[in-house]
Amino acid sequence: MKNIFDFFYYTKSERKACTMLILLCTLTFLLPKWLDFSPEMKLSILGNAPKPVQATFYKSSNKPRFFKKYKRFQPYSRKSEKPIHLFPFDPNKVTEAELMELGLSARTAAIWMKFTSKGGHFRKPEDVQKVFGLPRDWYPKVERYIQIAPSNSIEDGTFEKEKSTYPNFSTERPARKAFKPCTPIDVNAADTSEWQSLRGIGKVLASRIVKFRDKLGGFYALEQIRETYGLADSTFQKIIPCLELGNPVLKPLLINQASLNELASHPYIGFKAARGILNWKDQHGAFTKPEDLAEVVALESAKLERLRPYLRF
Repeated sequence: MKNIFDFFYYTKSERKACTMLILLCTLTFLLPKWLDFSPEMKLSILGNAPKPVQATFYKSSNKPRFFKKYKRFQPYSRKSEKPIHLFPFDPNKVTEAELMELGLSARTAAIWMKFTSKGGHFRKPEDVQKVFGLPRDWYPKVERYIQIAPSNSIEDGTFEKEKSTYPNFSTERPARKAFKPCTPIDVNAADTSEWQSLRGIGKVLASRIVKFRDKLGGFYALEQIRETYGLADSTFQKIIPCLELGNPVLKPLLINQASLNELASHPYIGFKAARGILNWKDQHGAFTKPEDLAEVVALESAKLERLRPYLRF
């Protein structure tokens, strides 16, 4: 029994803590009964307040300020639309009043008139859409009413007046500048300096052409130069009269003895096709004719045709 009584023994600090806990639990239990959290809130405890205070909440019948400040978010009303009277008109001769009658605002009509008064001219109906501030849905409505009169600057003498302001004016197209004839170069023997002498070929392109030629093993056709990375077709057309093929001596590609790196470095093969060539050779033996390479799935037929002149078995 003594051990049981010792179990229920509390120190002074423990007794204080238990007392505070009981008070807090009691207060929490009774607080909802003392305070009313309904809209008619009584701000009194234990009924000592002389008069109950009714809680008030803000209710505004007006629209939010956001819609007052930004009118574009207000509901769209068709009453605000201006009536449109459609009739045929010339955008280069139309007046400001006629533009407003066609449904444009005074500001947009003023911008239109300022454009035409400064010498602006509408050459086709679609040009009126470039007027600043023009509503997007306005042009489709008036498109079929736009009638642009043909230009009569030659008849009224305007053309002759403008012509007299230029002393060397001529209606004929100027002749193209004649370029100096180039010295033909052998595409398989030319170095970078010779390539740079051609029109449109700089140091970078000349170096790329020479490297591409070395990887191929020589050019057997002038069209191969077109495949150089970064060489524009327009530049190629300019330099092709200055190119000579000569007697090409191609570096042979020993397809059965070449290693993986040698095959992959060739521009017409690549790494994926090189792996396919070696795998086919391991399974079927050495290649004996170009048709055997057609069975390599990774080697494209177009590249195989360009590769034929370099193959040696």
